Amino acid sequence: MRNTHLYLFLLIFFLSCNEVEKSKETNTTQANTAQGSTYNYYPRANIYYDIEQKHYLVFDSAQNLWQQKTSLSTEENALLTKKVVINNPSLPIYEANDHHRLIYGTALYSSAEEIRKKFIEDSLKIVNAKKKRLAADSLKMSNGKKDTTIGKKRKNGLKNFFDKIFKKKSEKPLPPAK
Repeated sequence: MRNTHLYLFLLIFFLSCNEVEKSKETNTTQANTAQGSTYNYYPRANIYYDIEQKHYLVFDSAQNLWQQKTSLSTEENALLTKKVVINNPSLPIYEANDHHRLIYGTALYSSAEEIRKKFIEDSLKIVNAKKKRLAADSLKMSNGKKDTTIGKKRKNGLKNFFDKIFKKKSEKPLPPAK
């Protein structure tokens, strides 16, 4: 009985792996043409231009694949600002697109001035948050909620526990006799 469950599990596992591979193949079916050895990559637009073959590779998010175009729309053309030259890319070039976007996008569009500005903005946010927290604490103090532990030594948890249990009871006068 155990062996049949194991075989059934392995059969389902291998069939599902096969389906995943098929879906990957259908999602990444691209225009398979000859690829040149030099590309211009435009990170902002996420477009490749094959200099030798004179065509663009553009990702179509609706169909989830890369398409080859000889000309671009005006919107796509407007995004072609800074470029990087990629020599002798791996075949096909779009398979390394995640790597290209990460490396070239951040390198081209992050200047030292932008990084410094972001650092200052983040630092000011931290300082403002601390000021707000201090203001809220002082407001609590002014509303009569005073912290009684100021100036006193706080007892740790175990000592506090034993003090509550074995607390010395103050002598109370006996109630009057009737």
